[in-house]
Amino acid sequence: MTTLRERNRLRARQDISTAALKLFAEQGYDATTVEQIARAAGLSSATVFRHFPSKEDILFGDEDSSAAAMVHHVANRTDRSIGVAALAEGVGKFAAELQDERTHALTRLVMTNRSLEARSLRMRLRWERDIAHQLAAEEGVGTPSLAHTLIASIAISCFSAALRHWNRDDPATTLTDLVTLAFEQPLLHRPAPPES
Repeated sequence: MTTLRERNRLRARQDISTAALKLFAEQGYDATTVEQIARAAGLSSATVFRHFPSKEDILFGDEDSSAAAMVHHVANRTDRSIGVAALAEGVGKFAAELQDERTHALTRLVMTNRSLEARSLRMRLRWERDIAHQLAAEEGVGTPSLAHTLIASIAISCFSAALRHWNRDDPATTLTDLVTLAFEQPLLHRPAPPES
């Protein structure tokens, strides 16, 4: 059971995040100041900085829980083999948790703003690293092999490609549908060329 203090903390973080996304959509990420976000959320700038060390952190504040959720779904997949196709289920389940309007707005912002590219890449690399470590652990080794790293990288590329093509104006195609389509692309399933 969460305490009153924890509920207040979560409510403040949500209010800040909601106000920030609205302002970013209206006037752009770079043109929006922390002071404006604080005012829109009915808080002081000091309170915003107490919850988020930087403006960028407002968008990536759930980095730890997001990475943990991705790994959780991969670890609990039905197909226990170590391969790209085996990860489709776990990555798809992770995507299913992200199909709300807020996540779509955040995705559009991150995918179209050059000043957020470095942080977005850091998040992507973290997903890849954590999945590679999960696959290594499943095979009883401490350090991911090249194969573990490559499989994790391809799986996250499928997820990232789906995010880039996700359009909430087309309700017939969900983010999960796009993740599935990405994993089913023929180029991922071509047989290896014969050895000469």
